[in-house]
Amino acid sequence: MPSSTIRTGLALLLVIAGSSGHAAEGLAAKFPGDVGITSHPSVLFTEDFESGSMKKWDQVRGPVSITNAAPHGGNLCVEMPMERGKNTGADAIKWFMPGADRVHVRFYVKFSEDYSYNHHFVWLGANQRTNKWSAFGKAGRKPDGTYYSAGMEPWFAWGKNPPPGEVNLYTYYLDMERDPKMDKYWGNGFFPPGPGKGRAAGKDRVIPPLGQWQCWEFMIQANTAPDKADGKQGMWVDGKMAGEFTGIRWRSDMDLKVNCLWLEHYGFDPGDPTKQYWKDRQTVWFDDIIVAKEYIGPKTAL
Repeated sequence: MPSSTIRTGLALLLVIAGSSGHAAEGLAAKFPGDVGITSHPSVLFTEDFESGSMKKWDQVRGPVSITNAAPHGGNLCVEMPMERGKNTGADAIKWFMPGADRVHVRFYVKFSEDYSYNHHFVWLGANQRTNKWSAFGKAGRKPDGTYYSAGMEPWFAWGKNPPPGEVNLYTYYLDMERDPKMDKYWGNGFFPPGPGKGRAAGKDRVIPPLGQWQCWEFMIQANTAPDKADGKQGMWVDGKMAGEFTGIRWRSDMDLKVNCLWLEHYGFDPGDPTKQYWKDRQTVWFDDIIVAKEYIGPKTAL
């Protein structure tokens, strides 16, 4: 794993790589400490874990626990370890039906000091109103216009990136490209800065530090007509835009809106040919989550 010196260098890389994006004032700036932000009409869901439970979530699986060990804000946060041989990680799902055409999620995340890599991470999905699971379980398939999704996650680029990997958007949409080697439609990666997909381990990569809280935010904006590729997606790190990607045709059904948050720590997939990168145990913590129909931005001081 990287030494503290290397991690300091990675933090500097993050600042440099994110400096091309501007820091915009978001919804959180109007609600210092996020106090009262739930009442704003654009807010769809909030979770700061201060209740000490996961009752706000519709489904929770795996080793999920509320802890007071160095939360980002308040007194509590959620911990999701991955313990090889026992589980592949943990997750929590929240639906906010019927959803919206533009949805942002902001969350704070911290990776353990000994973190290696993961398989998949935090996800926004668009499900049919009559089937809340319609965007799930579609790995390797090309969407048919009745669901779509994107996840903000760190990508290891087959060892080219230091842990935990570089931020990217892992995306399923109508016009996605097929993996020619496996003849499957795996999620397409979108790498900074946009507007095109970019490529992994490039000069604009953004690599999060280990052992530190960081503000992540990403959004999906749906296309406006079945034949228009005018949708987009974007991501921010600590309030600075890391990438904005345009020209996306997400859906053919205009009623299909973004309506699900999947807070996922999928630590590893036993089907991946990546055993040399596996850890016996690694942990992430999440805190101060907000889902809204507009840009949110980092939590501001009281």
